[in-house]
Amino acid sequence: MFLPLFGLLLCNPLVLAIHESDVGVIDWHKKLIGVPLAAPVVHHGENGSVLLVPTASNVLAALNTTDGSVAWRYLFDAADDIASLHVDGDVVVALSGQGASMLRSFEALTGLMALEKRLDAPAVPSAGVDVCFEPNTGAMFTLNTHTITRVGEVHWTWEAPDKRSVMPYSKLVHTGAALYAVGLSQQSASLHLAAIDPITGTQIQTAWKHLPPSVSSFVLAGDIAVWVDHAKESLGFIQLIPSLKASIRTEKALKWYALVDVGLQKSSLVVAVLTNGEARVLQGREDGVIESIHSFPANDGPQSLFAGGLDKDGAPYVARLWTTVSNVSFMFLLEIYTPGQEGAVKSFILLDTYKHGTVSHVCRCQLAVDGTRLVITTSTGAIQLWEQEQMVWGREEALATIDVAAFVELPLPEHVVKVGLGSESFVTRLIRQIGDAKDFPSYAAAFAQRFVTGAPPREEVVVSAHNHTASLSRDAFGFKQVLVAATAYGSVFGLDTASGAVLWTRVLGLGWAGEGVGAMVKPVKIFVLNGEGDAKDVVLIAQRKANNNLVDTVLFRIDPLTGASISPTEENTERLLQGTDVIAGPLVEAFLIPESDVIILIDEFFQVHTINPYPDTEDSAALIARLAPNLYLPFLENFSEGPRVVGHGLKLDPNLSEKHVAFRTWGLSLPPGETAKTIVKPRLGPIASLGKVLGNRTTLYKYLNPRMFVVLTQGTDAVASGCGVYVVDGAKGSVLYSAVVPRAGSEVCDVHATLTENWLVYHYYEGAGLEDGETKGWRIVTVELYEGSLDEKTRSSDMSAFAVESVNVEALEQSYLFAHGVTAITSTSTKFGITSKDIIVATQNNKIHAIPRRLLNPRRPQNRKPTAEEQQEEQLIPYDVVLPDDPRSTISHNYEVANTRNIIASPALLESTSLVFAYGLDLFLTRVAPSSTFDILNKNFNKAQLVLTVSGLALGIAIAKPMVRRKRLRERWYQ
Repeated sequence: MFLPLFGLLLCNPLVLAIHESDVGVIDWHKKLIGVPLAAPVVHHGENGSVLLVPTASNVLAALNTTDGSVAWRYLFDAADDIASLHVDGDVVVALSGQGASMLRSFEALTGLMALEKRLDAPAVPSAGVDVCFEPNTGAMFTLNTHTITRVGEVHWTWEAPDKRSVMPYSKLVHTGAALYAVGLSQQSASLHLAAIDPITGTQIQTAWKHLPPSVSSFVLAGDIAVWVDHAKESLGFIQLIPSLKASIRTEKALKWYALVDVGLQKSSLVVAVLTNGEARVLQGREDGVIESIHSFPANDGPQSLFAGGLDKDGAPYVARLWTTVSNVSFMFLLEIYTPGQEGAVKSFILLDTYKHGTVSHVCRCQLAVDGTRLVITTSTGAIQLWEQEQMVWGREEALATIDVAAFVELPLPEHVVKVGLGSESFVTRLIRQIGDAKDFPSYAAAFAQRFVTGAPPREEVVVSAHNHTASLSRDAFGFKQVLVAATAYGSVFGLDTASGAVLWTRVLGLGWAGEGVGAMVKPVKIFVLNGEGDAKDVVLIAQRKANNNLVDTVLFRIDPLTGASISPTEENTERLLQGTDVIAGPLVEAFLIPESDVIILIDEFFQVHTINPYPDTEDSAALIARLAPNLYLPFLENFSEGPRVVGHGLKLDPNLSEKHVAFRTWGLSLPPGETAKTIVKPRLGPIASLGKVLGNRTTLYKYLNPRMFVVLTQGTDAVASGCGVYVVDGAKGSVLYSAVVPRAGSEVCDVHATLTENWLVYHYYEGAGLEDGETKGWRIVTVELYEGSLDEKTRSSDMSAFAVESVNVEALEQSYLFAHGVTAITSTSTKFGITSKDIIVATQNNKIHAIPRRLLNPRRPQNRKPTAEEQQEEQLIPYDVVLPDDPRSTISHNYEVANTRNIIASPALLESTSLVFAYGLDLFLTRVAPSSTFDILNKNFNKAQLVLTVSGLALGIAIAKPMVRRKRLRERWYQ
């Protein structure tokens, strides 16, 4: 048992771990919370103030108001959705889960969980959820549809007399006299009320009040329920008393339009909007009367936004924000009214809506006010704090919703590009060299320092990690690149790989849908193509779904250095990023033709649209025509029994269409009840070796079919059926490898896979159908595909797709137990493919791990020691069923990289190094060297000592050489 462990220690070198000094230098981490679901709630404490935010990423977080950093956050499970959030003093309560049956209580400033309790879930779907607090006792009351529960020292549960009623209660009110539940039934046009003793939970009274059918909602102001009758444009209200016998009162002097709940129910405040656009702040009196205490004048812009809260002294306030549109910018005007004070405090902010949202989205911003500061969240997911007219800080939370991302290499520095110009004349070259001579002193000093100390210039290692505004050009090692990421909220970001700083931000334009229709733009594909010179272009393909349900496909061609549009060209990058409409309908699939800059887009009618990043589209048409007989395009199609993988070829029939049409050539046959879930495309890159030399000097040749890909399937029976893993030939649909793994009783198959060259790795959970002696747990399976037996070579990489030998595949596989569940998986990528590849996985405990390939070698011998030849040639180690959970393999070290959805890798200019970027809720980027940094000297290498030693030897030789010459001359005279 100890020998395998000792072997694992030997194969896991210390270089897996990183030095503490490298943290923040070779990697960076962005801790995000997600796009807010509601207005942030400001909490003032003795040690500072925080913003409490529930987000669409199922996170409850607190942000420091001073700098916007995350004070704390709590990550809810995927099946534990946040249902509601309630704040009372220093207590934050969240209801979550199925039927809002899980209650958690946190300390507002620290995030420490004070209580976690499961409540009884309602028998019917949860429709009304609320929480209120009992003063001075710490007890709380939870409402869930028809059930009220008291949580505290005294615990009781009250259930409505008719639990099967379609009328749910939706609001709770606690007064000194009773606890009230209020709900509105539009079916019966009635307001249902219940009065309960808060101490014992006994029912005092239930009643219902008839309301006009046009009443659709109500708001509570203290112990008064208020509503608007839209048909009569009147205001109605009723006071809650234990007997529930109060009468409904109406106010018809003004024409009322709507009510706005600003979260000031305890202060008996609510905002009402009149039909003429004017707004009134209404306050409930103790005698049950609603009175107007302040008036906001009507505005001529879009509809106003209202918010309420308590300042640091506990005094309530009401704020109104509205937009004034001018030709140059959007001005947001702010009025803050505090009861008891004369007039309102007025201010304004200038928000760049072209970077943080379009005009149609501004109306959906949520806001909260902290004293004289304003916190807003925009339609693109940004959270910003403004103090008067200045933005104090901002957070781009849309980065927590990245759909697609890509690395882009930077171009060479300008002076290097100029040197490569072959068309320079002698005079031009002489003038340039004279101009460059001014930099010679600094170059000479840097060269001397590097020669003596061996240390490269800091910018080659740190690559301007703290100066992202420096010129965007390639560094010596290729560590500095641009990450282009497109989010689900219609925004595109350019990120500096050196520091994670945002270089530029663009908001995708809506095109024709922006002219009064409205739409959302969802990115689906991203490609990196060659641009002018050695520059790169980014092509982003998105689907635009208009509010009138029309769907079309838009293409954006972007300069990754500036975010500017390349086609159509634009002069002002401060406006919305406009694209080109390429398909009048949804996109089925998009492919980049290998070794070209031509993208094939397939529409729902299977017509092929070619996109060339350059103006000459005749070249792309000619390329398609030439390659069409050898292009095979597999993708998912929906059938009545479920998704299937279907292969397609291309043909041109002038009688049918002027464009090439995709036609079906094969379909993947699956067992009955099994459907395709997803396609995993192989990671493409240079291949340095066509085979593996074994210890006995024989060779296994890799099966390098460039058309193969992975299909993950699942059965329609959530319990009995399993999950399938297939490696398929894209030309004719032949199955090269297949496996069925357990489903573990989950609703969907949780299998993750990656394919690179001839190496397939997949991860799943083994929990059912085990034989005696087998262990439940997460498993990683490694598969290597070879052309045949030993020394059998069929040249699979050059073989015809329809050759008989193309299906002669020998699969070597082995499985291992892994300590964690996996949310994403990929392999490293290097410039020439010489460096050994690592598997990078994101685990469910929010860590990123690197697994060396030799740990996943399927030829690791079982029940024997590897021979000396096997250790030397293949670096084999004895097989152990358990992969070691070595902390040194955790490349994210102490970072919590939460809810990672995908991992992408990109080569650096150094063959030894690969850049790895993981994104999900958080963002994390680091550099890994699977075979160590063999192509660069270690930073601890003592070159000064080497230089001194060589210089001393040279000096000794220079001194001794004349002496030896004279000695030999004297010897000749005496011979």
